[in-house]
Amino acid sequence: MADTQSKSIPDADPRLSSAEYMSHPQARDTAPVVRSYSITALACGLTTVLATPLIGHVDLANILMLFLLTVVGIGATLSRGPALAAAFLSVALFDFFFVPPRFSFTVEDPQYLMTFAVMLAVALIIGQLTADLRRRADEALAKERRSHALYEMARELTGAVSVKDVIGISQRSLRHAIDVGTAFLIAGPGGHLEAAGDPAFSRALVIAPLLARFAYENDPCTDLDAQYPVAYFPLKAPGGVRGVLAVESPRESAYPLYENQEFLHTAASLVAIALERTRLAQRSAA
Repeated sequence: MADTQSKSIPDADPRLSSAEYMSHPQARDTAPVVRSYSITALACGLTTVLATPLIGHVDLANILMLFLLTVVGIGATLSRGPALAAAFLSVALFDFFFVPPRFSFTVEDPQYLMTFAVMLAVALIIGQLTADLRRRADEALAKERRSHALYEMARELTGAVSVKDVIGISQRSLRHAIDVGTAFLIAGPGGHLEAAGDPAFSRALVIAPLLARFAYENDPCTDLDAQYPVAYFPLKAPGGVRGVLAVESPRESAYPLYENQEFLHTAASLVAIALERTRLAQRSAA
Protein backbone atom coordinates (compact mmCIF):
# COMPACT_ATOMS: atom_id res chain seq x y z
CA MET A 1 0.00 0.00 0.00
CA ALA A 2 2.58 2.53 -1.04
CA ASP A 3 -0.04 4.86 -2.54
CA THR A 4 -3.20 4.48 -0.51
CA GLN A 5 -4.93 7.40 -2.20
CA SER A 6 -4.99 5.97 -5.70
CA LYS A 7 -4.44 2.23 -5.52
CA SER A 8 -7.41 0.42 -7.03
CA ILE A 9 -8.66 -2.99 -5.94
CA PRO A 10 -9.89 -4.92 -9.00
CA ASP A 11 -12.79 -7.30 -9.16
CA ALA A 12 -11.92 -10.84 -8.12
CA ASP A 13 -13.40 -14.29 -7.93
CA PRO A 14 -15.16 -14.51 -4.55
CA ARG A 15 -14.35 -18.20 -4.08
CA LEU A 16 -12.06 -18.39 -1.07
CA SER A 17 -9.69 -21.11 0.05
CA SER A 18 -7.64 -19.35 2.75
CA ALA A 19 -10.21 -17.20 4.55
CA GLU A 20 -11.89 -18.05 7.82
CA TYR A 21 -14.88 -16.32 9.28
CA MET A 22 -14.39 -14.40 12.51
CA SER A 23 -16.39 -17.00 14.41
CA HIS A 24 -13.48 -19.42 13.94
CA PRO A 25 -10.49 -17.74 15.61
CA GLN A 26 -6.93 -18.80 15.10
CA ALA A 27 -5.26 -20.32 18.15
CA ARG A 28 -4.05 -17.97 20.86
CA ASP A 29 -0.48 -16.75 20.81
CA THR A 30 1.92 -19.35 22.15
CA ALA A 31 4.55 -16.91 23.44
CA PRO A 32 2.40 -15.44 26.27
CA VAL A 33 1.33 -18.97 27.26
CA VAL A 34 4.90 -20.21 27.50
CA ARG A 35 5.83 -17.10 29.47
CA SER A 36 2.98 -17.64 31.92
CA TYR A 37 3.92 -21.23 32.64
CA SER A 38 7.59 -20.28 32.94
CA ILE A 39 6.66 -17.67 35.56
CA THR A 40 4.59 -20.31 37.36
CA ALA A 41 7.50 -22.74 37.51
CA LEU A 42 9.83 -19.97 38.66
CA ALA A 43 7.44 -18.84 41.41
CA CYS A 44 6.99 -22.37 42.76
CA GLY A 45 10.73 -22.94 42.62
CA LEU A 46 11.40 -19.68 44.48
CA THR A 47 8.88 -20.67 47.16
CA THR A 48 10.76 -23.95 47.61
CA VAL A 49 14.09 -22.14 47.99
CA LEU A 50 12.71 -19.65 50.50
CA ALA A 51 10.93 -22.34 52.53
CA THR A 52 13.88 -24.76 52.75
CA PRO A 53 15.67 -22.91 55.62
CA LEU A 54 12.46 -23.20 57.65
CA ILE A 55 12.72 -26.99 57.88
CA GLY A 56 13.08 -27.96 61.51
CA HIS A 57 12.01 -24.51 62.71
CA VAL A 58 8.36 -24.49 61.71
CA ASP A 59 5.74 -27.16 61.22
CA LEU A 60 5.28 -28.57 57.72
CA ALA A 61 1.71 -27.27 57.76
CA ASN A 62 3.06 -23.72 57.85
CA ILE A 63 5.34 -24.41 54.89
CA LEU A 64 2.31 -25.80 53.12
CA MET A 65 0.60 -22.43 53.54
CA LEU A 66 3.43 -20.75 51.64
CA PHE A 67 2.74 -22.95 48.63
CA LEU A 68 -0.97 -22.19 48.81
CA LEU A 69 -0.13 -18.49 48.92
CA THR A 70 1.92 -18.96 45.76
CA VAL A 71 -1.05 -20.59 44.02
CA VAL A 72 -3.25 -17.64 44.98
CA GLY A 73 -0.66 -15.21 43.62
CA ILE A 74 -0.40 -17.09 40.32
CA GLY A 75 -4.18 -17.18 39.96
CA ALA A 76 -4.48 -13.45 40.69
CA THR A 77 -1.77 -12.34 38.26
CA LEU A 78 -1.90 -14.90 35.44
CA SER A 79 -4.76 -17.16 34.36
CA ARG A 80 -6.56 -20.41 35.12
CA GLY A 81 -4.08 -22.73 33.36
CA PRO A 82 -0.99 -21.49 35.23
CA ALA A 83 -2.95 -21.54 38.50
CA LEU A 84 -3.85 -25.22 38.00
CA ALA A 85 -0.26 -25.99 37.05
CA ALA A 86 0.93 -24.20 40.21
CA ALA A 87 -1.38 -26.38 42.32
CA PHE A 88 0.04 -29.65 40.98
CA LEU A 89 3.64 -28.39 40.98
CA SER A 90 3.32 -27.15 44.57
CA VAL A 91 2.15 -30.56 45.76
CA ALA A 92 5.03 -32.28 43.94
CA LEU A 93 7.66 -29.88 45.32
CA PHE A 94 6.28 -30.07 48.84
CA ASP A 95 6.38 -33.87 48.72
CA PHE A 96 9.86 -34.08 47.21
CA PHE A 97 11.68 -31.44 49.25
CA PHE A 98 9.88 -31.32 52.60
CA VAL A 99 8.05 -34.57 53.41
CA PRO A 100 10.19 -37.36 54.92
CA PRO A 101 12.03 -39.05 53.34
CA ARG A 102 13.23 -35.92 51.59
CA PHE A 103 14.36 -35.87 47.94
CA SER A 104 12.04 -38.73 47.12
CA PHE A 105 8.41 -39.04 46.13
CA THR A 106 8.11 -41.99 48.50
CA VAL A 107 5.76 -41.23 51.40
CA GLU A 108 6.94 -42.62 54.74
CA ASP A 109 3.84 -41.73 56.72
CA PRO A 110 0.51 -42.60 55.01
CA GLN A 111 -1.16 -39.62 56.69
CA TYR A 112 0.66 -37.35 54.25
CA LEU A 113 -1.33 -38.89 51.42
CA MET A 114 -4.44 -37.29 52.90
CA THR A 115 -2.48 -34.05 53.34
CA PHE A 116 -1.53 -34.09 49.66
CA ALA A 117 -5.10 -34.77 48.57
CA VAL A 118 -6.49 -31.93 50.68
CA MET A 119 -3.70 -29.59 49.66
CA LEU A 120 -4.27 -30.32 45.98
CA ALA A 121 -8.04 -29.86 46.27
CA VAL A 122 -7.70 -26.58 48.16
CA ALA A 123 -5.03 -25.30 45.78
CA LEU A 124 -7.15 -26.17 42.73
CA ILE A 125 -10.24 -24.47 44.14
CA ILE A 126 -8.37 -21.36 45.24
CA GLY A 127 -6.50 -21.11 41.95
CA GLN A 128 -9.68 -21.55 39.92
CA LEU A 129 -11.68 -18.99 41.88
CA THR A 130 -8.87 -16.43 41.87
CA ALA A 131 -8.26 -16.84 38.14
CA ASP A 132 -11.99 -16.54 37.37
CA LEU A 133 -12.26 -13.34 39.40
CA ARG A 134 -9.31 -11.85 37.59
CA ARG A 135 -10.68 -12.88 34.19
CA ARG A 136 -14.06 -11.31 34.90
CA ALA A 137 -12.45 -8.12 36.14
CA ASP A 138 -10.26 -7.93 33.03
CA GLU A 139 -13.24 -8.58 30.74
CA ALA A 140 -15.32 -5.90 32.46
CA LEU A 141 -12.47 -3.40 32.19
CA ALA A 142 -11.86 -4.21 28.52
CA LYS A 143 -15.58 -3.93 27.72
CA GLU A 144 -15.76 -0.55 29.45
CA ARG A 145 -12.68 0.65 27.57
CA ARG A 146 -14.10 -0.44 24.21
CA SER A 147 -17.48 1.12 24.94
CA HIS A 148 -15.82 4.42 25.79
CA ALA A 149 -13.74 4.24 22.60
CA LEU A 150 -16.88 3.69 20.49
CA TYR A 151 -18.61 6.59 22.20
CA GLU A 152 -15.69 8.93 21.50
CA MET A 153 -15.45 7.67 17.92
CA ALA A 154 -19.17 8.24 17.31
CA ARG A 155 -18.96 11.71 18.85
CA GLU A 156 -16.08 12.72 16.60
CA LEU A 157 -17.70 11.24 13.50
CA THR A 158 -20.75 13.47 13.96
CA GLY A 159 -18.51 16.42 13.14
CA ALA A 160 -16.98 14.88 10.00
CA VAL A 161 -17.85 16.78 6.82
CA SER A 162 -15.97 14.71 4.23
CA VAL A 163 -14.94 11.15 3.46
CA LYS A 164 -11.36 12.09 4.32
CA ASP A 165 -12.47 13.31 7.76
CA VAL A 166 -14.41 10.11 8.42
CA ILE A 167 -11.47 7.89 7.52
CA GLY A 168 -8.96 9.96 9.47
CA ILE A 169 -11.07 9.95 12.64
CA SER A 170 -11.74 6.23 12.31
CA GLN A 171 -8.09 5.28 11.82
CA ARG A 172 -6.97 7.34 14.80
CA SER A 173 -9.73 5.98 17.01
CA LEU A 174 -9.07 2.33 16.15
CA ARG A 175 -5.32 2.70 16.63
CA HIS A 176 -5.83 4.34 20.03
CA ALA A 177 -8.48 1.82 21.16
CA ILE A 178 -6.96 -1.55 20.23
CA ASP A 179 -3.62 -0.72 18.54
CA VAL A 180 -4.38 -2.16 15.10
CA GLY A 181 -3.32 -1.21 11.61
CA THR A 182 -6.21 -0.14 9.38
CA ALA A 183 -6.98 0.66 5.76
CA PHE A 184 -10.21 1.64 4.05
CA LEU A 185 -11.44 0.54 0.66
CA ILE A 186 -14.12 2.92 -0.54
CA ALA A 187 -16.63 1.78 -3.15
CA GLY A 188 -16.48 3.86 -6.31
CA PRO A 189 -18.49 3.82 -9.53
CA GLY A 190 -19.35 0.31 -10.61
CA GLY A 191 -18.46 -1.13 -7.22
CA HIS A 192 -14.70 -0.80 -7.68
CA LEU A 193 -12.85 -0.59 -4.36
CA GLU A 194 -10.25 2.13 -4.01
CA ALA A 195 -7.87 2.36 -1.07
CA ALA A 196 -8.05 5.49 1.06
CA GLY A 197 -6.60 6.76 4.31
CA ASP A 198 -3.33 7.64 5.93
CA PRO A 199 -0.54 5.07 5.26
CA ALA A 200 0.88 5.80 8.72
CA PHE A 201 -2.06 3.93 10.23
CA SER A 202 -1.84 0.91 7.92
CA ARG A 203 1.59 -0.29 9.10
CA ALA A 204 2.66 -3.13 6.78
CA LEU A 205 -0.92 -4.04 5.92
CA VAL A 206 -1.20 -5.61 2.47
CA ILE A 207 -4.68 -5.83 0.98
CA ALA A 208 -5.79 -9.21 -0.41
CA PRO A 209 -8.12 -8.25 -3.31
CA LEU A 210 -9.93 -11.59 -3.22
CA LEU A 211 -10.89 -11.23 0.42
CA ALA A 212 -11.70 -7.53 0.15
CA ARG A 213 -14.11 -8.27 -2.68
CA PHE A 214 -15.65 -11.16 -0.79
CA ALA A 215 -16.22 -9.00 2.31
CA TYR A 216 -17.73 -6.25 0.18
CA GLU A 217 -20.19 -8.62 -1.47
CA ASN A 218 -20.84 -10.99 1.42
CA ASP A 219 -19.67 -11.11 5.05
CA PRO A 220 -16.58 -10.41 7.18
CA CYS A 221 -13.63 -12.73 6.60
CA THR A 222 -10.06 -13.10 7.79
CA ASP A 223 -6.81 -13.55 5.87
CA LEU A 224 -4.81 -16.05 7.92
CA ASP A 225 -2.10 -16.41 5.28
CA ALA A 226 -0.68 -12.96 6.03
CA GLN A 227 2.13 -12.68 8.56
CA TYR A 228 -0.16 -10.48 10.63
CA PRO A 229 -3.73 -11.69 10.01
CA VAL A 230 -6.06 -9.16 8.43
CA ALA A 231 -9.83 -9.02 8.95
CA TYR A 232 -12.14 -7.47 6.37
CA PHE A 233 -15.43 -5.87 7.43
CA PRO A 234 -18.03 -4.58 4.97
CA LEU A 235 -19.10 -0.99 5.63
CA LYS A 236 -22.84 -1.62 5.55
CA ALA A 237 -25.06 1.45 5.81
CA PRO A 238 -28.85 1.65 5.43
CA GLY A 239 -28.38 2.83 1.83
CA GLY A 240 -25.96 0.07 0.86
CA VAL A 241 -22.36 -1.09 1.30
CA ARG A 242 -19.98 1.88 1.25
CA GLY A 243 -16.72 -0.06 1.19
CA VAL A 244 -14.54 -2.32 3.30
CA LEU A 245 -12.58 -1.83 6.51
CA ALA A 246 -9.34 -3.84 6.66
CA VAL A 247 -7.91 -4.39 10.15
CA GLU A 248 -4.45 -5.87 10.73
CA SER A 249 -3.78 -7.79 13.93
CA PRO A 250 -1.03 -6.30 16.12
CA ARG A 251 0.44 -9.79 16.58
CA GLU A 252 1.10 -12.86 14.45
CA SER A 253 -2.21 -14.33 15.54
CA ALA A 254 -5.86 -13.77 14.61
CA TYR A 255 -6.92 -13.92 18.25
CA PRO A 256 -6.76 -10.13 18.86
CA LEU A 257 -9.16 -9.72 15.94
CA TYR A 258 -11.51 -12.35 17.29
CA GLU A 259 -11.32 -10.90 20.79
CA ASN A 260 -12.40 -7.49 19.46
CA GLN A 261 -14.84 -8.85 16.88
CA GLU A 262 -17.94 -7.16 18.30
CA PHE A 263 -16.09 -3.86 18.74
CA LEU A 264 -14.87 -3.93 15.14
CA HIS A 265 -18.32 -4.79 13.79
CA THR A 266 -19.79 -1.80 15.62
CA ALA A 267 -16.96 0.48 14.51
CA ALA A 268 -17.52 -0.56 10.88
CA SER A 269 -21.22 0.29 11.21
CA LEU A 270 -20.40 3.73 12.64
CA VAL A 271 -18.01 4.42 9.78
CA ALA A 272 -20.52 3.24 7.17
CA ILE A 273 -23.25 5.51 8.54
CA ALA A 274 -20.86 8.46 8.70
CA LEU A 275 -19.76 7.88 5.10
CA GLU A 276 -23.36 7.71 3.93
CA ARG A 277 -24.23 10.90 5.83
CA THR A 278 -21.32 12.86 4.37
CA ARG A 279 -22.12 11.74 0.83
CA LEU A 280 -25.75 12.72 1.21
CA ALA A 281 -24.68 16.10 2.58
CA GLN A 282 -22.31 16.64 -0.34
CA ARG A 283 -25.03 15.75 -2.84
CA SER A 284 -27.44 18.11 -1.16
CA ALA A 285 -24.87 20.90 -1.23
CA ALA A 286 -24.24 20.27 -4.92
